[in-house]
Amino acid sequence: MVRAFPQFTLTVATSLDGFIARAKDDAPQTWASPEEQALFFRDVEAADWAIMGRNTHLAADKPQRRRIIFSSKTEGWQRPNQLWCDPAEVTPRDLSERVSDHTPLQNGLILGGTRVHDWFLQHAAIHKVHLTIEPATFVNGQPVFSDQKGTDPLRIFTDRGFSVLSRSTLNAGGTEYFELAP
Repeated sequence: MVRAFPQFTLTVATSLDGFIARAKDDAPQTWASPEEQALFFRDVEAADWAIMGRNTHLAADKPQRRRIIFSSKTEGWQRPNQLWCDPAEVTPRDLSERVSDHTPLQNGLILGGTRVHDWFLQHAAIHKVHLTIEPATFVNGQPVFSDQKGTDPLRIFTDRGFSVLSRSTLNAGGTEYFELAP
């Protein structure tokens, strides 16, 4: 049976200077606005599976959520709804096949971190981007993509061929939200 290729949405919150976290264990809920968090949970609820790296998973472990966790050290089903796999050994289509007996993967949510973003970009498998830019400056931290040159969060995506579909301001503090597509 031929399965349709799953669609993947990258949902990401950044600082004004283009970082997704101050450090590997810095969870966005500690610095993101309530409006961003509401959009984040909307995306989580709409997804069949969330895909993330080990550090992102450990920063906000949710045993009840369906997750595919990238790790080169751990493989297989670690919980009934959490599959660990080595990203060097799979393609985006493989992810769908590996979870098909549990819950089909049609709408995947890419949650990060940087190396997970890189993997999906390298596989041309980011179909939509939900980008929130918070009015915070980190100076240093975890970039959206490992090869990013600039610090303008929007240009990080437009320089890679993504176009803005919509833009809105989420609050009086200046949090901005963008929807982009390749």
